[in-house]
Amino acid sequence: MSLRPAQQRDGELLENLFNLYRNDLSFCAKEFRFLDGRGYFERGISRQLLPFGDGVETYIIEDESHPVGLIAVTGEAYALPGCAWRFQELYLIRPARGRGLALEAARGLLGSHPGRWCLSVYTDNLPAYAFWKKLISSNGRLISEAPGEEGMTDIIFETI
Repeated sequence: MSLRPAQQRDGELLENLFNLYRNDLSFCAKEFRFLDGRGYFERGISRQLLPFGDGVETYIIEDESHPVGLIAVTGEAYALPGCAWRFQELYLIRPARGRGLALEAARGLLGSHPGRWCLSVYTDNLPAYAFWKKLISSNGRLISEAPGEEGMTDIIFETI
């Protein structure tokens, strides 16, 4: 597994990965119920994920030099109060799951961005919730867990 920073040339790749990601989330996220006429939940997401100087860091997760997912972190500007970093997005295509790639990617970012972190997870997304709890228990200390925006749980933790 390797992480590489997303570049402008990755716009179409990010659009496609994010569309797959939203399909996976559609079981618990009401906003992802319908596709547009071209088969996307929303176009233009890559403009939000590509680096544009305000604390958004998006990485392509690769396995054997092939893209298999994405992970995005943001700085303080997008984090919950008192947090320096936020896990914004994490997605792996199905064949890449279950092999520890997501944990390795997230741990790599925790190691290079020490401090207090936050994230929001759909409360009904039990596999994602279990993943984040596993990451936190092995790499950090839970600070708080509370209901967030519509159907979300906000989690704050510190790296150790």
